[in-house]
Amino acid sequence: MKKQTRRNFLQKSALAGALVALAALLIGAARSILPALTRKNSLIKIGRLADLPINAFTLLHQAPVFVYRDHEGVRAVSAVCTHLGCTLEKSADGFQCPCHGSHFDQTGQVLDGPAPRPLCWYKIIVGMDGQIFVDAAHKTSADDKLIIS
Repeated sequence: MKKQTRRNFLQKSALAGALVALAALLIGAARSILPALTRKNSLIKIGRLADLPINAFTLLHQAPVFVYRDHEGVRAVSAVCTHLGCTLEKSADGFQCPCHGSHFDQTGQVLDGPAPRPLCWYKIIVGMDGQIFVDAAHKTSADDKLIIS
């Protein structure tokens, strides 16, 4: 058996480190692509307009999304903190992360805390039967809402 030299050990260690880094890169790339390919249905059923209280954010039970209805329309914002993915709670002036203290205003902008970016807003659509859905596959702005006519 050949004697292990320091040079051989360092070469093998560098190769192993490069392979681990490459594997991590490929796994990260696959995780960002696969959800879009395997997502069967991104529609989250809210119910009928009459089921939503006016001038209030309602946390959906079937998905981490807050739905807001006012006299003009309906909007939906993600209830997932952009820091580490905790489910947000409604606070008096916006949203609060119970895990690490990130604080967002009513429009989803970061006020303070470790959250690196604002919350995502989602498109709202109405089905043929009058049911309202959040389309989590289509992001939009805080100003975009389903107008009630």
